[in-house]
Amino acid sequence: MSIRLMSHNHQWGQEFLQSRSMLFYATDGWLNEVRHIGGTALPEMVTQPVIDMLAGMEDIRGLNAAAELIEGLNYQRTPSPEWCQNELVAMLQKPRVGEPTHTVLIARKDGPVWQHCLAVQEFLGKNLAERQRFENLKRDHFQPGCAAEQEYAIAKSRYFHELAQRI
Repeated sequence: MSIRLMSHNHQWGQEFLQSRSMLFYATDGWLNEVRHIGGTALPEMVTQPVIDMLAGMEDIRGLNAAAELIEGLNYQRTPSPEWCQNELVAMLQKPRVGEPTHTVLIARKDGPVWQHCLAVQEFLGKNLAERQRFENLKRDHFQPGCAAEQEYAIAKSRYFHELAQRI
């Protein structure tokens, strides 16, 4: 995956709404709520142009069924983030081949992963100084090449780990 950063695009909100509608339609009632998270959900933030979504399920026994239905929308299941290891979740990205444009993290609604994602989103949404610190981190690691991509991912992971300790 190559790293691309862009200024906020007002169309990302509309893209999220359309994607959320397709997820609800495709999953036949398994999903109870879908939230727009990540940089594309934060106005005026420089971010990667990927629509990140958090999908909540009250009945997590349907996780695999929901994930399989989402795969029919040109999504591919990918490894779950390391910080989700203690909870049953599914991570999918679209398209199946090429640079991702969308991600969906399916988790138990109101579970620890759900609460963590929303807490981070709310904190960054309300804290301009922290948002700028995060943007600076991304810009500092914005370089082409495989090693730079790994460093970028590691730097973001460290940032979110440290942030979780503070919020």
